[in-house]
Amino acid sequence: MKTIKFDVTYAESAGRWELLVRILWSIPSYVVALVLGIICLVCWALQFLHILVFGKRNKFLYDWTLKYLKYYASWYSYLMLLTEERNQILPED
Repeated sequence: MKTIKFDVTYAESAGRWELLVRILWSIPSYVVALVLGIICLVCWALQFLHILVFGKRNKFLYDWTLKYLKYYASWYSYLMLLTEERNQILPED
């Protein structure tokens, strides 16, 4: 079994204004995540049917699901104070 070494440097936390910005920033980001989640659910169901019929995945449906998962991970990590990097309101292509 291999040993993994992980170094993390501590950074001072953001001020009170940054916390207010996080809360305000999370509202439109949540709406976008909700819409993307609905699209992802439809893509997931279509992907399931596509695999049943054709026996392989569809690249377009896979990309939409991946886009949602990346956006949600970015938004949630910013909201839960895990990163200082603010996510974009609309997901990247």
